[in-house]
Formats: sequence, C-alpha cells, structure tokens
Amino acid sequence: MTAIIAWLVLSTTPLVAGNAQHGEVLYQRYCSGCHGTDGRGGGKGFMPHVGALTRKGYIDLIDDASLAMVIAEGGEAMGKSGFMPSWKATLSKDDIADVIAYIRSLPLSDGPQ
Repeated sequence: MTAIIAWLVLSTTPLVAGNAQHGEVLYQRYCSGCHGTDGRGGGKGFMPHVGALTRKGYIDLIDDASLAMVIAEGGEAMGKSGFMPSWKATLSKDDIADVIAYIRSLPLSDGPQ
C-alpha cells in the first residue's frame, strides 16, 4: 500500500530536472556495481547479469516517475527484481533526480546487452 501511494505521489509530481554531473557521482557509487559503470549492465556486484539501462526500447520507454519509484522503493515495488534495493533512506529526491538525469545522458544502444 505504501508503494502504491508513493507511486501516485511521484507520478503526479514532475521531477525537477536533475544535475547529471552530480548524478554520475551517485550512480558510480550506488548503481554501477550491478548496472555497470556505463549503464550497459554486467557490473561486478553480487548480481552481474543485470540488463543494460542503455538499451533502446527499454529505458527510453520508462518515464522519470517510474524510474524514481524503482530507485526509491526498490525493484519489487514496481514488479521488477527484488534484488534491486530501495535507496530512499540513502538518496534524497534531488539525488534520485540527479541519478535519473545521468542515466538519461548515457548513449542508447541498439544491440543486446
């Protein structure tokens, strides 16, 4: 229930354009272990088979509010992998917007990753 309420709030509240430069620092610290340093997946974390964030037809179809929800609440809250942790106790809303801005700055790829 809490996840649904959070999603509703996030989906009706537009995110402030984040700072991709700050987002890169946060991404490298908290995300790259699983999602790879360049967003192409295959990070050295406990779950190296994470798919690419840079695949066309995937990340470009996910709106910012949904990305924010996954980052804040964890994968399971959005029907994704339960291995994706919740970062809401670590990252502020502005930090999450910055991470999303960085992810959006990564070049998209056509190939499987």
